[in-house]
Amino acid sequence: MRYRVIGMYLYIIVIVVMLCSCSNMDSTTYKDESANVTTNSTNTNTDSQKQDKVTTLTLVQKDFSPYNNEDNEYIQEINKTLIENNIQAKLELVELPKGDYSEQLKNIIDSGNAPDIIWFRDGMDKDISNKGQLVNLTKYVNDSDVFQNSMESYHKTRIQNYPYLLRIRYNTPKIAAVRKDWLDSLSLSVPVTVDDYYNVLKAFANSDFDDNGKKDTYGITATGDTTRLDDVFNTAFGLPTTWVKNENDSYVYSRVTHNEKEKLLFYRKLMEEHILDPNYGTTKWDTMEEKLYNGKVGMIIGSSGKVIDIYNRKLIDNEVNTELIALHPPKGKEGLAGFAPINVNGEERGFAISSTCENIDLAFTVLEFMASDKGQFLDRLGIEGREYNIDSNGKVICTNKANQWYARFFDVPSWESPIPLLSEIAKQSLQITESYYIEDNSFNIPKEYKSKWESMNKLYREYSYKIISGEYELNKFDEFVDKWYMMGGKEITELANKTIK
Repeated sequence: MRYRVIGMYLYIIVIVVMLCSCSNMDSTTYKDESANVTTNSTNTNTDSQKQDKVTTLTLVQKDFSPYNNEDNEYIQEINKTLIENNIQAKLELVELPKGDYSEQLKNIIDSGNAPDIIWFRDGMDKDISNKGQLVNLTKYVNDSDVFQNSMESYHKTRIQNYPYLLRIRYNTPKIAAVRKDWLDSLSLSVPVTVDDYYNVLKAFANSDFDDNGKKDTYGITATGDTTRLDDVFNTAFGLPTTWVKNENDSYVYSRVTHNEKEKLLFYRKLMEEHILDPNYGTTKWDTMEEKLYNGKVGMIIGSSGKVIDIYNRKLIDNEVNTELIALHPPKGKEGLAGFAPINVNGEERGFAISSTCENIDLAFTVLEFMASDKGQFLDRLGIEGREYNIDSNGKVICTNKANQWYARFFDVPSWESPIPLLSEIAKQSLQITESYYIEDNSFNIPKEYKSKWESMNKLYREYSYKIISGEYELNKFDEFVDKWYMMGGKEITELANKTIK
């Protein structure tokens, strides 16, 4: 009996042990499953956190709208490429109200809602940077291998002089180009000197290439004033920079010199002989182009590179069996020749980062990426499947859409494209202008002189136009010079001699 009781107790103990063991196994299994759930939950949270780390940066740029399907597609492509390159950012386009771009941009900045990355033009950035509302980019650019390798010398000088706007593009001073068919028809050689230019333009004006029997063909036209002409002829008349040295080795404003008077006399001769289009003062850029295509003028002045290429392509598209020839600048009496000097005081337009941006480093990283090789491939070529395709051999094949594409951020001159991006005339025009490269000695006029400076330049435009048109006699130029000095020219000339190194 006693053994039976003992056996029963042992049986109960075994059962209890087994139950406890099972209980522990269940508990262990549950804990392991719980751990797995926790791990999965952690992974999910990590992915969510990664998504949360993608920072939205707002961008405003003229002609770049979130409501334009192609623009929106491009922004999405940029955002995808940024993530693929471990840049946790995405761009969001800001739509400005309709109206003047700079005016609407100023309104949105003044309202306290400045976008993170801003494209400026028209010089309105100066007032905003003076208020401390733009980031000084000097250190960022200096520390960036990408920008140091992609910027030309003039870009670097500009960012040193004005560290708020960033732009990378070809140096594209304006250059003259002539219709080859007109030269060939008149058996004329490509002009080299000022006299050659005059003879070619005169021959064009005395011909009737539009075949209407009227004396309404001219050698050349301009847009609003003589700036385009000046860009080509100034150096030939001894006016290579904004400020030139006189016989006393002091700087004098080029527009009040005897050489300027000689140049205006030359323009007046072109006008009197009906070589210069008498409507140049009211001609807009699109009308100027039409006069070239329609056989009203035989020479045009435009920015070297892509602009000259556009003129050439449109001339061909207008079913005119000819092309343009890019010209070297005319040589003057002393063999001087050159194009407009390049301004290195700062970029006149470009990208800035708002000081209210909460992720300044990241905003700069995005701009830096767009200047890199990968960024340039995207910005210069567009979207695969839209602007280009890649064949089985890895070759880039452009589509018809490629003709309408242009870089929205940067045109790095040194970037090596897998396909030619410039036509022959575009490359030739850039090579010609590069061979005459010169930096200007202009300087930023202090704020206290700004209104005077604007009035003085307005005075010049008035007198120069009336002298060229014949309304004023040439001796009126001396009257202009006296007025210019009285209006503030004396003080600004003194400032120039202290400022220019």
